[in-house]
Amino acid sequence: MRFILLFFLVCTQIWAQKNTPDSTKVSETIITSRFVVPLDTTTYRIKPGDRLQIRSLNALETIYPQAGNLSVGTSPMASGQAGSAAFYLTTVDRLGQIILPQVGRVKVAGLSKAETVAEIEKRYQNLINNPVFDIDIINLRIRVLGSVARQGMITLENEKLTLGEVIALSGGIDFGSADRTIKLIRTRSGIQQEVNFDIRNLGDPAIANIPVFDGDYVFIPPSKGSLRTIKNQRVASILSPIAIGLNALAVVLSLYLAFR
Repeated sequence: MRFILLFFLVCTQIWAQKNTPDSTKVSETIITSRFVVPLDTTTYRIKPGDRLQIRSLNALETIYPQAGNLSVGTSPMASGQAGSAAFYLTTVDRLGQIILPQVGRVKVAGLSKAETVAEIEKRYQNLINNPVFDIDIINLRIRVLGSVARQGMITLENEKLTLGEVIALSGGIDFGSADRTIKLIRTRSGIQQEVNFDIRNLGDPAIANIPVFDGDYVFIPPSKGSLRTIKNQRVASILSPIAIGLNALAVVLSLYLAFR
């Protein structure tokens, strides 16, 4: 009985070692084709559902009369909170409009950030001398998945980031598990486009400086070897308790036969 269990354990270890990839082996697959980045406009157009953070840089008290806690400034502090700076937070409704204090509804959907600023300043001309405004679109996101230090969402402080910046903000590539490819996935007008880059060319400014926009995916696929390793670890975690249980059973049976 013990011989059978020993044979089972040895076979399990041999199988796990056989299916674990040799770290010294290097894939010979190299992406050599020229890349074509999916087209996109470098100017983001505001759409329903966007959240806008609006600041008056020269006359906040005119917009918020008797607002004791609000003052002119650019620090990222929500309106109504104590401090030396504030902004007005609003959401573009389904009709593409926002509501501004003392102005009312303003249609901004389809406008760029600069065009929206110009429209807001125009609406406040009768209330403020030479109005100066600034806005931020605070709901822009990029998703990063795969073999990086931190998977998840990256918030855009500007309208776009470069591919190199996106990877840096995700904590960098996990080269121990990554394959040879970086995938940029972009959906525009219902059509999904994908372009692949050789991971070793990330140091090339032409690739590192490729713009990444709201809604894009950056995916670093894990290598087949790392996937096999994970699979082997899961199988081993299942087989190990079984082997331990069988070994314990063999000990009990041996004791039983010895004292019978």
